[in-house]
Amino acid sequence: MTVPKKVSEYIDFAPPADVIENHTGIKLVLDIPGANTEGLSGNVEEGELKLTADTNIIRCDKNVRYKRTFQISDQVDVENVKARLENGVLELTLPKHEHAKVHKVKIEG
Repeated sequence: MTVPKKVSEYIDFAPPADVIENHTGIKLVLDIPGANTEGLSGNVEEGELKLTADTNIIRCDKNVRYKRTFQISDQVDVENVKARLENGVLELTLPKHEHAKVHKVKIEG
């Protein structure tokens, strides 16, 4: 078995993603096979969540890189975003600020 050589050029792919929102926050689930935590980065700036994941997968003599950008509202508490990578699936939890959460109104009658 030969180990593929690492090349310095990348071919970019936008991975498929599921976006699930409820009253407490948003969950993003992305399929990024071949990625590991060392090659993964995420940044939030100016209302955008930018994700990049480098891999050792070679296509057309270039390494595969996953890139995806999401617009996020100011309702998201960016200081408490959590991310977890397991078996090629990246799951991000974007909680909403307390003031943006749905609150029940008690109705008396």
